[in-house]
Amino acid sequence: MVLIMKRNEDKLSPKSKSILKKLGTNIKTARKRRKLSIDEMASRMFVSRQTLIRLEAGNHGVSLNVLLNALLVLGLESELGMIASPDNDTLGKALEIQNLPGKVKKKTKPDLDF
Repeated sequence: MVLIMKRNEDKLSPKSKSILKKLGTNIKTARKRRKLSIDEMASRMFVSRQTLIRLEAGNHGVSLNVLLNALLVLGLESELGMIASPDNDTLGKALEIQNLPGKVKKKTKPDLDF
């Protein structure tokens, strides 16, 4: 009996695959706008040509380090800091407001624990 393991890519949702493909396309577009060849960009990122090609293709196996290096080379690193930012988390803010207590009780004893 032979067991065949599914590739990790099979575990990605269609939406995840679409997002990665779009991210790769965006990086490729930014590279071309800056007139950087694949070889030049890969060299600046300290990765192989093939790794950059995989990133631009939206391959899920490329590390976050490679993504960060690409954004640094392109001058787009500040965009990465906006991902999952608490300031942009509208759902999280709404849930937080729902969970706030209706009333806040006054403490009966002063907290003198230093």
